[in-house]
Amino acid sequence: MEQVSETMAQAAAPERARAIGSGAKALVFFNEKAGSVTAADREKLVAALATADIGQVAMIDAEKISRKLFARAKEFDVIIVLGGDGTARAAAELAPRNGPPLILLPGGTLNILPRALYGELPWPEALAAALEHGVIKKLPVGRANDEPFYVAALFGGTTQLVHVREAVREGKPLTAWRRLRIAFKRSFTRDLRARTGRGAMQKMEAIGVLLPSFSGGIEADDLEWVRLDARHLLDFARVSIRALTTSWRNDSAIEISRCKSGDIDAKLGYIHATLDGEPRRFYSRVHIKYDPNGPRVLALEPEAA
Repeated sequence: MEQVSETMAQAAAPERARAIGSGAKALVFFNEKAGSVTAADREKLVAALATADIGQVAMIDAEKISRKLFARAKEFDVIIVLGGDGTARAAAELAPRNGPPLILLPGGTLNILPRALYGELPWPEALAAALEHGVIKKLPVGRANDEPFYVAALFGGTTQLVHVREAVREGKPLTAWRRLRIAFKRSFTRDLRARTGRGAMQKMEAIGVLLPSFSGGIEADDLEWVRLDARHLLDFARVSIRALTTSWRNDSAIEISRCKSGDIDAKLGYIHATLDGEPRRFYSRVHIKYDPNGPRVLALEPEAA
């Protein structure tokens, strides 16, 4: 009798509606130059959207992302981005806060934002799952003097290593070596002072500010504030090696707290930084704040990712 009742209840339960209805209009940004995307993926994406019964598609090269294009975003039901983390960040920055939801598909090398939204699903499966049973959520944003970041912001002389990476990518070993020397010269000076909230300023080597996407999620009430107190090269080398795993959190040179805001200043004038891996330079002081009301995204619940 119980089994019959359970079957009848299941039959009576309404079918869950698609996250994006059939015949929807999609604005699609495609980055053929992203790390794991090829020209053939354009046709695959068109076919996948047809299979998903998307009614109208406006496909645009990701290099043409602009405020002017996003001003028309409300004409669409969903915005789909296939590219790397840089493309995802650009779309998130320009998307209207109450506009159509974003689907940020993994097409790059690291794919940090897509992994936070869809786990390890390849982009075709992530697209199908998001359209079918995605849930609209707000993507939290960190702001450094109002400049947005969605994964992590790093501050201090050690961030100059990003320029070493770029020189290596460009095949310029001598430039990379020169930049490496400059990076280490600017490191271990402890010329930064920082605080969370209204606390007292403390000297430190570097600061990392992490959003929940850094750890593979998008829901949190605040930021992770990571203080690096590396006093010499061995400290930095040890933390760098441990950063390949989650064990960096337990290193003696690392101190982690949580906050909604913070301040960083430098007595020597400039604060070198990276926002989501992109180099920045701030003058004198940076104010950090947490903004929970970022762009709308279609995410999967953890059990569905």
